[in-house]
Amino acid sequence: MTRQRGRMDSVTAAVGEAAGALRRRREGRRPYAKVYDGDGYATLVAPDDPLAQELIVAAEAMIDATDAASRRAGRQ
Repeated sequence: MTRQRGRMDSVTAAVGEAAGALRRRREGRRPYAKVYDGDGYATLVAPDDPLAQELIVAAEAMIDATDAASRRAGRQ
């Protein structure tokens, strides 16, 4: 005989599904570094290359600065 699911069971299942979806989304969107040559051809920098990490840190800093500026502009 199966046990009937209660409200907490349903909430727990929904939270578990949402957490799994978020984890899969984050894994699919790991940051990467792509550089372009003078002719416009792109090359992916190896993720373990220190240059890739430096480029990712710089990009995140630019995004954070843009977010902060847009929040300040929204308050005015």
